[in-house]
Amino acid sequence: MDELRMLSEQLERMSAEAEAVVAEWGAREFTGSADDGGVVATVDAAGTLLALDVSQLSKRRHDGVTLGDAVVAAVHAAEQAAAEAKTTMMRDLGAGAHLSTLMDQAQHDFDSRSTATPRQNPAQR
Repeated sequence: MDELRMLSEQLERMSAEAEAVVAEWGAREFTGSADDGGVVATVDAAGTLLALDVSQLSKRRHDGVTLGDAVVAAVHAAEQAAAEAKTTMMRDLGAGAHLSTLMDQAQHDFDSRSTATPRQNPAQR
């Protein structure tokens, strides 16, 4: 019973830690740029565009099509930064004890107890 309580407490701690990491990641913003920093896109953790800054120099220097290509490149770079951060976060979360490992250990403990020879009640001897 103590082992199950310990496993339960460990699962609870791991869950709280994972929740904190995910919340921190979810609050982050990611940027990407193009045209030597003349176009900067900012996205949230989900890749939603939050801001797009285009310098006056970039506006004057490029026609609409070229400027549009730079905007798309900046947004894609920001989305890529968010995706890479997500991958890193997921890898870091997986570096600890896995839920499946804990559950396998709990199942093993349960199975070993249930197949063990039952103790005889002293009053029945």
